[in-house]
Amino acid sequence: MPEQPVVLINPPSPFLINQKSFSPLGILYLAAELEKNNLPVRVVDLADSENDMEAALRSYLDAELFGISATTPQYPYARAIKDAIKRAHPEAKVVLGGVHGTDLTEKCLNDGFDIVVKGEGEKAIVKIVHDFATHSLDYRTLQLPYEKDMDSLPLPARHLIPLKEYGYDIDGVPGASVITSRGCPYHCVFCSKGVWEQGVRLHSVEYVVRELVSIIQNYTISHFLFLDDAINIDRNRLVRLCTAIKPLGIKWRCYARADFHAKGMLIAMKEAGCVEIGVGIESGSQKILDIVGKGSTVEKNTSFVKECKSVGVAVNAFVMIGLPGETHETVEATKKWIGDAMPDKFGFNIFMPYAGTPVWRNLEKYDLCIADIPEEHSWVKGRPGQHHCYVSTNELSSSEILRLFNELFDYYTQLLHWRPGVGRVKQTVPGNTVC
Repeated sequence: MPEQPVVLINPPSPFLINQKSFSPLGILYLAAELEKNNLPVRVVDLADSENDMEAALRSYLDAELFGISATTPQYPYARAIKDAIKRAHPEAKVVLGGVHGTDLTEKCLNDGFDIVVKGEGEKAIVKIVHDFATHSLDYRTLQLPYEKDMDSLPLPARHLIPLKEYGYDIDGVPGASVITSRGCPYHCVFCSKGVWEQGVRLHSVEYVVRELVSIIQNYTISHFLFLDDAINIDRNRLVRLCTAIKPLGIKWRCYARADFHAKGMLIAMKEAGCVEIGVGIESGSQKILDIVGKGSTVEKNTSFVKECKSVGVAVNAFVMIGLPGETHETVEATKKWIGDAMPDKFGFNIFMPYAGTPVWRNLEKYDLCIADIPEEHSWVKGRPGQHHCYVSTNELSSSEILRLFNELFDYYTQLLHWRPGVGRVKQTVPGNTVC
């Protein structure tokens, strides 16, 4: 076995308003799997260190094996981290995992990464460490079968980071990130699912309760953000989960499908401490919802917001502009939907067609043109005033989409008295909002 610990690295995300809203769960799961197998590991989160990454890495550069997990907008920093490691230690092996490496494997290998892990990483990182120790690391890519028994995975190694420095704002209190399932059974054409592929794998209710209790007891944290793609995929399981966590007295936020709800489920969620649900509405146009394969309807989306409000759970509605087939009429339909439904909060983004998405793989099937996207601008959510548009449709140019985005962002802010990344706002002068 290696004498030096494996070093797992999370690159910075300077496009985010708060780089520590979420703890780096991906590498914490990998670290926990290594510890389970009695393999030494260190975790380095470079959040907020984009201007001095080499200094932040300096005390770790004597390691022989490094693992970096990166999304597409993080990839330029992952590559810079790899280059810094190679300058300091040319013989070190640098492994890349995450969605970018899964979808653009050959590019990442050509960029100089020694190994690219495709798909899920827990089993892969253990194999790589064993093979490295026995000098049998004779492959450039690795993809292993997915873990079917989700409860066999150890809890994320949160003890390897200063967890109290992280937190997503939930009712004014920092909340810890938790994920109770992996994957999504739906086929939205704008979504990249290369890491977890099709289908859903669920932790048991008992596993989830054990994880929550562990965080409560070890860190005195009582607010949580569930990061599942849609926590209500299995409604019966969700109701059982709500029954089990209700005695914990926690507050939590989650993501859900609008077309897969019942009032009884929402009541159970409210009674168990749910204060907010984020929901992917995407568009107020049925035409657009059908084009992107959302599998829902405008009416179901409206009903979901109404039902949530009736039980006292806030709704954060996520919509996009620039989806395939977008026109002035469909943009106006989304604007009208927001005005009619009046969600408590909104998230609004310009469509970013990532590698691996059905749109990106089958562009000829859609009314969409994609310009060259600089890697450093390949983010969806980011800082206000720094958005770019790299898509266009037959009716809307990229500059027109960007103009409409900026105009509607301000309109939604004034309408709902809410600004993403800022919070509750009030109107003081027409056209202006302040905290």
